[in-house]
Amino acid sequence: MVSGQNDADLDFNAVQHGDAEMAQKLYRVVRSCIEMGENNPIISIHDQGAGGNCNVVKEIIYPKGAQIDIQAIVVGDHTMSVLEIWGAEYQEQDAILVKAESRDLLQSICKRERVSMAVIGTISGEGRVVLVDSSAIEKCRSNGLPPPPPAVDLELKKVLGDMPQKSFEFHRVVSAREPLDIAPDITVTDALMRVLRLPSVCSKRFLTTKVDRCVTGLVAQQQTVGPLQITLADVAVIAQTYTDLTGGACAIGD
Repeated sequence: MVSGQNDADLDFNAVQHGDAEMAQKLYRVVRSCIEMGENNPIISIHDQGAGGNCNVVKEIIYPKGAQIDIQAIVVGDHTMSVLEIWGAEYQEQDAILVKAESRDLLQSICKRERVSMAVIGTISGEGRVVLVDSSAIEKCRSNGLPPPPPAVDLELKKVLGDMPQKSFEFHRVVSAREPLDIAPDITVTDALMRVLRLPSVCSKRFLTTKVDRCVTGLVAQQQTVGPLQITLADVAVIAQTYTDLTGGACAIGD
């Protein structure tokens, strides 16, 4: 399926129900890490979407590879199979790469924000994603049996690195156009300027009077300026943190 195509049954089966409370908690964890600046424990972060863990984990460990323990993933139903856990899709879950020495720091932030965090594996450097079941391995060892083979053992380069490029063919369609019909005493520029002067077209009152422009407390400059708070600001400025002097600026034309 490519962009523009749709299927009702596919949409229904792919629905992920959002959890606003958990989304806010996860947001606070990520924001806390970012505000630590150079001490940010996050090396890389990837939001889980379609495909669940089997997709997001492969992408975040590429190209180094890793060994993943399926039993380390937090689940609510322990009767789920390895396949069900590996492919389950759910909202407000991120995969994060973090150095071993920063793991406790990230764990403490998650504990403070009441976000469950699980260390599910380690980077191997072998370029493969290897999925093991520690519970099954332990059972085999306790019964004197050889450990089972990995549930998944894939070379990442073959599933992510050398993906074939999709080709599209475009066909130009020449449309029949009628000449512009305007009054003889007015130009296109004049007509455009008249339209843009209409309050129903140019007014941005709904943006400046109905919307809270200071959400997060990091807005250093909004659209209203001066003692009368008139909407004449030339630039919008957003601070990166509450303490640093860095941030972002946005203006018309940027």
